[in-house]
Amino acid sequence: MADALRIEHLSKTFPGQSALVDVDLDVAAGEVHALVGQNGSGKSTLIKVLAGYHQPDPGGSAWANDEPLTLGDGDAAAAAGIRFVHQDLGLIGNLSTVENIALTAGYTTGVGGHIRWRDDVRRAREAMDALGLGSIDVKKPVDSLPPSQKTAVAIARAISGWEEGANLLVLDEPTATLPGADVERLFEVIHRLKERGVSILYVSHHLDEVFELADRVTVLRDAHKIATVPVAGLDHGGLVELIVGHRIDAATASVFGSDASSVLRVRNLHGGNVHGIDLDVHEGEIVGLAGITGSGREHVLELIAGQLPRDEGDVVVDGRVVKNYNPRSAIDAGIAFVPADRKVRGTVGPMSVRENLTLSDLTPHFVAGRLRHKRERDETHSWIHKLSIKTPGPEAAIGALSGGNQQKVMFGKALRLAPKVLLLAEPTQGIDIGAKDQIHSLVDQAAQEGVATFVATTDTDELVRLCHRVLVIVDGQIVAEISGGDISAEKIEHTQLQTSRRSA
Repeated sequence: MADALRIEHLSKTFPGQSALVDVDLDVAAGEVHALVGQNGSGKSTLIKVLAGYHQPDPGGSAWANDEPLTLGDGDAAAAAGIRFVHQDLGLIGNLSTVENIALTAGYTTGVGGHIRWRDDVRRAREAMDALGLGSIDVKKPVDSLPPSQKTAVAIARAISGWEEGANLLVLDEPTATLPGADVERLFEVIHRLKERGVSILYVSHHLDEVFELADRVTVLRDAHKIATVPVAGLDHGGLVELIVGHRIDAATASVFGSDASSVLRVRNLHGGNVHGIDLDVHEGEIVGLAGITGSGREHVLELIAGQLPRDEGDVVVDGRVVKNYNPRSAIDAGIAFVPADRKVRGTVGPMSVRENLTLSDLTPHFVAGRLRHKRERDETHSWIHKLSIKTPGPEAAIGALSGGNQQKVMFGKALRLAPKVLLLAEPTQGIDIGAKDQIHSLVDQAAQEGVATFVATTDTDELVRLCHRVLVIVDGQIVAEISGGDISAEKIEHTQLQTSRRSA
């Protein structure tokens, strides 16, 4: 049987950077083939060349079902039956599932060009039913759907009319922003597709997903293909070693001394989905916050950092009161906040690495009333070196960097403030295992230097790796505290579920 996709000798060069060097890839008919690698390894570039967003360097070749395929031509990919679901799903939120599918599949029309809505509704229902989600109201705006259902709508749109010549489905980080329960639902959709004989190229940073879903995995590193191997012959450590080039030993947080002074003090905090919580974070301590989506976990850090208005409650840093809904007051008190959504709230896309990094405080670079860009560049060079940021230079656009390197710029932006308190929301969301390990090391180092660190994340393994204590929030209230050697992913997840059931 012909391969769903075969690529040979694919290269792509940007000014001053090789993004892909002589890469081969083949996806067999009916298989789930994972594509993994650190940020900047070339995964996104390969997908964008396949989708027609980038033009490849001369010399590469490709085939779909043994028919020649022109790389860098989106129309050719579509004609060859290659469909894409990108991380940015590209759905129109105020339109329904029916309309989102019809925008790409075409509206069903009758006499005089009038839309036959009954037929389009039937098509949408059949598409969602085929994915095991027939209960979705296909007439509701997709913005009203939970994340996993939005992703399913994007998949249904991509494979609508699959029997009419579609060949390969490319899923690019489909679980990057999904909570755990929604990930499981998406896995069910993917298993259904595989049972139908659909070939899938699956791009992900989450290695557990590779072992759960994939038949084979191709590893990219520094723009080169390192290996294509059956998943059945791998373990987690072996795959990590292929990705980063060396083993990363498992680590857990060190034991925290109880005699440290309290730096962050929060009392009776109300606001958003938070309903009266108290907490302290001590000098050099890393405290985690665990909670399912909607528990209030998403709002606690924003309330403390002045990003959301508090209905009630006090926030104090080293005896200094932080004013309500006042980010400047929080910064002046010694709080640095790294938000979860780096694209929307953490970085300014059109600006350079230098401008993004120094934006948190330009005061050191003003001399005689003028902003001295050389001083900015010198400091930026220092942080690039200190944080091992991969970038062509300080003037490179932040959007041109990989997700992991953008995350490091955000950390530099926070750490250069010499904060007393570091607030981290989903600090490694959507980045690869190598960058994740580096970010964790930065958090460890900050704690060793006495920074009080508060981490809110849905990644329970991350909480185990980093934290001296973990607080569990349910329905806006802290319901449990897990400390030291008692911290485990199983205990965190069990506590969340048990307390959620009791409160239901």
